[in-house]
Amino acid sequence: MKIRLLTCFAVQLALMSGSGWAQSRLAIPSYQDPGSPQWNAWAAPRRSSIGIMIVNEDNGDDTGYDPTIAQAIRAARANGIFVVGYVYTGYGLRDPAVVRDRVDAVYRNYLVDGIFFDEAPTDCLAANPFGGNNYSHYQQLGEYVRAHEAGGRLVILNPGTQPANDCWMSIANILVTAESSSLADYTTNYQDQVWFHEYPPERFWHIVYDAPGRDQLERILALSQARGAGWLYVTDLGGDNPYAGPPTYWSTEAEMVASQGLQSLYSTGRPASTDESGNPVPAKISFRWKSANGTHWQILVAGGSQRVSDGSVAGGGTIAPNERIEIAADGKVRVFSRHGDDWVEVNVHAIAFSLEDHVHLVELDSRGLPESVTYQIQSFDHTDRLLTTSRPIPMSINNQQYIFDVNDH
Repeated sequence: MKIRLLTCFAVQLALMSGSGWAQSRLAIPSYQDPGSPQWNAWAAPRRSSIGIMIVNEDNGDDTGYDPTIAQAIRAARANGIFVVGYVYTGYGLRDPAVVRDRVDAVYRNYLVDGIFFDEAPTDCLAANPFGGNNYSHYQQLGEYVRAHEAGGRLVILNPGTQPANDCWMSIANILVTAESSSLADYTTNYQDQVWFHEYPPERFWHIVYDAPGRDQLERILALSQARGAGWLYVTDLGGDNPYAGPPTYWSTEAEMVASQGLQSLYSTGRPASTDESGNPVPAKISFRWKSANGTHWQILVAGGSQRVSDGSVAGGGTIAPNERIEIAADGKVRVFSRHGDDWVEVNVHAIAFSLEDHVHLVELDSRGLPESVTYQIQSFDHTDRLLTTSRPIPMSINNQQYIFDVNDH
């Protein structure tokens, strides 16, 4: 199988063990046949660590069907892993008719959750030879994926470097903003754009290869977290094909993600509507997270963005909340609103669910919250000791900004 190296691949891992803000998920450039020993080794940690794998047959140009591959893809998806098909775009120079044909072949042959468009250009506003600019070119490709009757509509773009603006974010659910050839490359050549920190970490994916040893692995995990990348892949393999199989420290890498105290924070907003009888249904907001070591939690919610230019939080490590949502060990939810220096309990419909693998979900009426909020989740043990505080995460109540939920399977 030919290997086309990703221009920039991002998988976000995060250090755990009481490290404060620590949420990450593994996304894998799994460029070996699904069902092969390499693919099975990559997939072994399952949903405890892994969120995304790529199926890439002959750089996306193999349009035939293979039942063994189809079975392996279904097995990965059954284990909570999203699988996306690979299609390269030649930095906007590949005929879009050919690109659409390859997308059709992926959906025709296999049950996938979306498409990974490799070789996207950095500059989305530059002219495109097929007419218009790169933005309109890739917008049409993204819409083609989302309109496809076969199903999975996740769109991942790999521009190869760090774009100067957020133009791509209205097209891509996930944007690959780093594929570094070493720890040194990742440390010195990565250009941390201010706009990166205006989006949730799950919108970004980083990859670093040729990084041997646990020490380099840990340093990259911490650095990716500071840079706000929610998806990560680190490997000690290098040379012509760093994606020939899992790194030698794969079990360690997966365990670091699986043992995070607080991970996988995702939020969604749902606008007001009516039910089948025409009765009003209020607007809702929901928060979903995974906590391996907490017994109860609280969600801090502040209107607007409280990030400053360096990506930190104005006033310190936690936001200044206007609302506080408390989730007790028995699942009872209480909501409090700030009035001056006091907190007043709000009578609002709220419900909590405990899902599999320590995944928790809280849904409540948004009742007039501003369109844009920033939130943090804190995890506590049975003695009320604070265990972990998540990084501040912006969200759009009206869902203008799409938030991808890796646990939604």
